[in-house]
Amino acid sequence: MHFWEGIRLSLQQIWAQKLKSFFSLLGIIIGITFLIAVITMVEGMDRYVKEDFAGSLFGVNTFTVIRRQQVTTGRTDEAERRRQRRNRELRMHDVEVVLEAAAGARNIAYSASSGGEVRYGQNSRRNIRIIGGSADYEAVQGWKVETGRGLTAIDDKQALQVAVIGSVIAERLFPTTSPLDKRIRANGYRFRVVGVLETQGGFTGNIRDASILIPFSSFQRTVAERRQEVDQIQVKVNEAEEMAPLMVSVEGALRRDRRLRPGEPNDFHLQTSNDLLSAWETINKILLIALPALVGISLVVGGIVIMNIMLLSVSDRTREIGLRKSLGAKRKDILFQFLTEASTLSIVGAILGIGAGFGLAKLVELFSPLPASLSVGAILSAVVLGLGVGIASGFYPAYRASKLDPIEALRSE
Repeated sequence: MHFWEGIRLSLQQIWAQKLKSFFSLLGIIIGITFLIAVITMVEGMDRYVKEDFAGSLFGVNTFTVIRRQQVTTGRTDEAERRRQRRNRELRMHDVEVVLEAAAGARNIAYSASSGGEVRYGQNSRRNIRIIGGSADYEAVQGWKVETGRGLTAIDDKQALQVAVIGSVIAERLFPTTSPLDKRIRANGYRFRVVGVLETQGGFTGNIRDASILIPFSSFQRTVAERRQEVDQIQVKVNEAEEMAPLMVSVEGALRRDRRLRPGEPNDFHLQTSNDLLSAWETINKILLIALPALVGISLVVGGIVIMNIMLLSVSDRTREIGLRKSLGAKRKDILFQFLTEASTLSIVGAILGIGAGFGLAKLVELFSPLPASLSVGAILSAVVLGLGVGIASGFYPAYRASKLDPIEALRSE
C-alpha cells in the first residue's frame, strides 16, 4: 500500500467514526497538552532567568559582597551552615576596604533594606521593600527613572529625606496625581518623592516596582534596625573579563583586613549571577526530566485506549480484512494499514495537544508572571512521541489483523 494512500484511508476512517476517534484521541490530547504546557513554561522560565532574572537581582557584570552565601547548587551540611551563620556582619568599614581594593571598577554601591509600609493620605501599600542605597546603587542595578530624578551623592552626603519610588507604589498612592514633590510616610518617617522608577514587570516585578529607594545615610538615621551595617556591597565593571581579577583583589583585601589565616575559610561571600544560573541549571534539568515523565503517564493511558479501540476496529472490520486478502492484499499491507491508522490517530492527537498546550501556557502567562516559550524542539518531540505511542499501541492490533485467515475472516458476521 502506498504511504500517502494509507494516511488518506486512515483520515477517512477517523472522520467516519468521529465520536470513537475523539475518545481514542482524548488520552493523547491530554498528555501532549500538559507535556507542551510544562515544557513551554519551563523553557520560558529558563530564558527569563538567564536573560533577565539574574541580571535584575545581581546586576550585569556585577559581583556582590554579602555576609554569607545565599544561592547554592547542592546540599550544604549543618556544620557549614552554622559556620556561615557566625560570619561577621558587613559594616561601613568593609565598604571602605572594597572601595580601595576595587578602585578601577565602573561603579561601587552599597545598600541595606527593610520591609515595611508606605502611606500617603488615605492610600497605603504594605509589604514593600525600603532600600537604603548609595549614590551609585541605581547605576549598578541598571534601574532607570521614568519621572523626576534619581538619587545623587549630595542626597546621601546630606542625609536628605528624599525617595525614588517604584511604579506599583506610585499607582497605589497617587492614582490621579503626580507623586513628584509629595511627602509620603515610610514606616512612619516622612520622605519627599523626587522620582518614579520605570516599570519592570515580569516575574521579578515586585522586587523593584514595590520598592522605595532612599539615600543610605537617611536609611541609617530613620528605618534602619542596625546602624552602620550594610546588607551588600556591589561592584560593577565594564566588561565581564574584568570581574575575576577584581574579585581576587577584593577577596584578598577583605581577608587581610579581617586577619584570616591561609587555609581559613572566608567569613564573607562573593556572589555573582553565575551562582544563581548554576543553581537554576540544576533545577531546570530536574524539571525537564521529572515533569514530562509524570505527564507521560497519561500518554501510556492514551496508548492503551488507542490499542483497545484498534482491537475493536479489527473485530468490526474482519470481513473487510478477509475481502482485501482474498483480492491479493499481503500481510504487510494489512499490517501497514492498521499501523498507519493508529499512528495517524496518535499524531492528530499530538497536533491538537500541541495547540492546546501552548494555549494553556499562554493563559498562565497572561494571568501570572510566569513566561512561556515554545521551541521547535518541543514541537518535534511531541510529534515524535505521538508517533511512537501510535506505533507502539497499534502494533499488536495490526499484527492480529495481518494474521487473520482470509476464509475464516470472510465467514465472520
